[in-house]
Parts: sequence; C-alpha cells; structure tokens
Amino acid sequence: MKKYLPLFFIMYAFPAFYTHANDSLVNIKKNHKITLSYSYNDFPFSYVDNDKPVGMAIDICQDVVDQLEKELNIPRIEINWVGEKQNVTLQKVKEHTVDMTCSAITRTGARLETYNFSNPYFITTTVLLSKKSESVQEASQLRGKTIAAVSGGSAIERVNKLNRKLDYSLLMVTTQDFASALTILKSENVKMLANDEVLLAAFKAGDPENYVISYVDFGDMDVYGLMMAKDSVELTDLVNKSLNEIINSGKYIELYNKWFMSPVPPLQKNLHMPMSKVLQHYVKASAPGATYRASSPE
Repeated sequence: MKKYLPLFFIMYAFPAFYTHANDSLVNIKKNHKITLSYSYNDFPFSYVDNDKPVGMAIDICQDVVDQLEKELNIPRIEINWVGEKQNVTLQKVKEHTVDMTCSAITRTGARLETYNFSNPYFITTTVLLSKKSESVQEASQLRGKTIAAVSGGSAIERVNKLNRKLDYSLLMVTTQDFASALTILKSENVKMLANDEVLLAAFKAGDPENYVISYVDFGDMDVYGLMMAKDSVELTDLVNKSLNEIINSGKYIELYNKWFMSPVPPLQKNLHMPMSKVLQHYVKASAPGATYRASSPE
C-alpha cells in the first residue's frame, strides 16, 4: 500500500520551497534573465533617450543586477527592458511578467499590501506646479482651485487629506500618468499639478519663465523603492543587500551628482538640486562612512 506524507509535513519540512515557489528569483536563477520595467517620462529617474531607458533608477537597477550576478554566481544575467505606463506595470508585476520596476514609484500603504518594495532609493516630498500667476504661499490659498494628480500615487492621497482639512473646497482631477497630468496643466484645464518635487522641478527647468513650484505642508514624504511581486521575498532580500552595497561603496552619491547636479540628456539640463537633508540623513544612516559632497560640473 502506498503511503502519502501529510500536507502539513510537506509544508513544514520543506518551507523554503513551499513558501517561495513563485519567487521571481527562481526563474532568474534558472534562465539567467530578468525583466525590468521602465517609465517613458519619470525624468530624471526613468525615461527614454535614443530609444534606450536611462535615468538614476535605471543606473541603480543595472548596478543591482551586477550585484545579483555576484550573489548568485551567474556570469551574466540578461536584462529584458519593458517600457510601460504605471498602471500596466503594476499589473505585470503582480502577474510576474515583470520582475522589478525601475522608475519613480512611491511606497504607499495601499501598495505595500499588494507588492514588495526594496529599501528606499530616493526620498522627496509633494509640491505643486502651476503658472506663476497661480502660485500660493499657504494651503488656505488653494480653496476653489482645480488640482490634477496621478491616480494611485501618493500625491493624490495627500491632496485628498488636505482637501478634508479645507472642507472639500478643492476640485480634483486624476490622470493615468504624469504625462497626461502635464498635458492638462499646460492646456490650463487645471490650475495646479501635485506631484513629487523632483519630477516637477525637472519640468519647470525647461520653462522657468512661465512655471513656478509652490510649497505647502502636505506632511509626509515620498519614498521611492524598486517594486516586486508580493511573493518575491528572496529576490527582495537580495535587492536590498545590493542597494546597501551601492550606498556603502559611495556609488549612490556618484549617481546622485550625475543626475541632479550635472547636465543630463537629452537637453543637457542641470537640475541644480543638492541632496536634501532628509536624503543625506538616510544615506548616512545606511552607510555611516558615506559623506555627501555636492558637485556641479559645467
């Protein structure tokens, strides 16, 4: 008579296999390939130049893959780059057709229920972009204004929270992506666009005569991470180990200066954005020996 092991024995005798069978790391080890997604317009984190993905997040992801090759003892892991809008990317990560995102995606409470995120690779805050005539100095001046925000992002959560404080006197317009939000702002169908400071500063740098950034107290900070499927636990652990190495080696500070304190393609714009105190503190806490020195080559 055949004997069968009870299900609970299989689960607990082989926990690693049972728990992580869907971990993306399994296929990466097997096929020596990884699928990474990028954005078309998350300048300077993830965008396209000469038909190739470029940006700070792209550089970080490539360095992470280099570290994975060492950790897994694989001579070369082939990268399959996939360009998608954010709402499509979220679904593909959930389905394991994308292993990791390389763009400006914020870690929010809602997203953490569905996805795994790496440790932060960037910290910023929510601000408002508008024509100069629509600038504000405090939140109360926003009453009656129409504000655009990208659906699913942290900015919309913060604007909604502020709207409650202002007795729902704001009008909200949501868009699928950042490019769509910029389009309706430029068409003047909305008065302001809420998003993170870096993305809006990058747009303003291209037209500083007409646009201005307004700072109001939204409270929380925006934290960017590399996003993976919820069950990709082992991959997340290795990615975090790789990020720590990038910070500890001083490479992170080099990348920051490259993308925020130097001319970058395609228009060779220099954002002239020294590292914020919050981000400096995070880097120092992650790598006690690291010292930030702003550089701005001509």
